Amino acid sequence: MIALIQPRLIASLVLLFLSCGCGSGLPSGGTGTVRGRVTYNGQPVPEGCGILFQRSEDGIAGIGTTNANGEYILSMRDGLKIVVGTYRVSVSPPNPAASVDQDKFMELSMAGKIPDPSKFKEVPMRYRAEESTLIFDVSPGANTFDIEMKD
Repeated sequence: MIALIQPRLIASLVLLFLSCGCGSGLPSGGTGTVRGRVTYNGQPVPEGCGILFQRSEDGIAGIGTTNANGEYILSMRDGLKIVVGTYRVSVSPPNPAASVDQDKFMELSMAGKIPDPSKFKEVPMRYRAEESTLIFDVSPGANTFDIEMKD
């Protein structure tokens, strides 16, 4: 069952991402770009960690994925332009299904070899979507938001 939670979370985030800003493009107002680096106790988080920025007033979201150096670039439905505003920010562990084909994922899942996302120490629970209190104000132009997670 735990193996299904991660794909459901990813599917929910994708649906949320696709539904945001539907219609005539981005909401009115300025835009900026957002990039940054995510570390855990001073070390880059593993490649594939998800970054979610979400505005509480309208649900608009931007997403990104870390590379091997913990770096990410945020994007929205219409590209790299992020609507200006205040966002709640969260980090999720890498999705193990993203790095293997579906048959291999099912084989690993049936054998109980898919890591439990709740035990992924490089992303403490207080930084995940359910508990994160990280806030970032996106301003017009280039923005950098480094996330330094600690125990």
